[in-house]
Amino acid sequence: MIGISLGCLGINKNKIMRCLFIAFLFISLSLTNSSLDAQTINDNQLWTGGTFGLKLNKKFSVSLREEFRLDNNMSSLKTDFTELGVKFKLNKHFSFAHRFRYIDVPNKKNKRRLSFDAYYSWKKKDFPLSFKYRFRFQDTKKFNSKKQANDYIRNKFTLKYNASKLVDPYFAYEIYFRFDGKNEFRKTRITLGLDWRLSKKMGLTTFYRLQNDINVKTPTRLNIVGLTFAYNLSLRKKSN
Repeated sequence: MIGISLGCLGINKNKIMRCLFIAFLFISLSLTNSSLDAQTINDNQLWTGGTFGLKLNKKFSVSLREEFRLDNNMSSLKTDFTELGVKFKLNKHFSFAHRFRYIDVPNKKNKRRLSFDAYYSWKKKDFPLSFKYRFRFQDTKKFNSKKQANDYIRNKFTLKYNASKLVDPYFAYEIYFRFDGKNEFRKTRITLGLDWRLSKKMGLTTFYRLQNDINVKTPTRLNIVGLTFAYNLSLRKKSN
């Protein structure tokens, strides 16, 4: 799907897509072996939503995100959430963020999630590849529940290729580590996606994600298709 889209745009994609494909196969095969001894539950999901971002100044920005996630082969609503966030840019390489998410779960207790992020970004002028690392600590808890909150550390690595003025393909790998008494890896995500620039203020992200549970009795493997919009504004006035 990604290759077809880039081909239609006339972008020379052979080398970058070959590297992404090899990396995708290598990690996918290694993850599959981790759950051979258990019966795996498979499902197809659709994640769709949008984000509004507002840049306050050179250092601070805020965001509002709404998303809906469908499971059971994209036939029923699993969750929808609203998320508020604030981000601080220390310099061109490092930034930090804090987010609060309210999660609505149909026919179950709703949840809240707090997350704290630290980012490292690398990009060289006139070089098409860029790299981003995200460290996240998240704490998720059900409302009106005495159960202990679920605490995770998430490490995410993203490699993006500046293909054209319209679209950038990217590859991402993420791994979850649960440490609230469990202290073990629990989930991995592999993502192949496209970041589209629709205008100076509007963007679109389309992706395919493979998500696998690990170190659980009955692991779940999810095939996820994503479609998210972004609209960004800035309060900063451009100097003449």
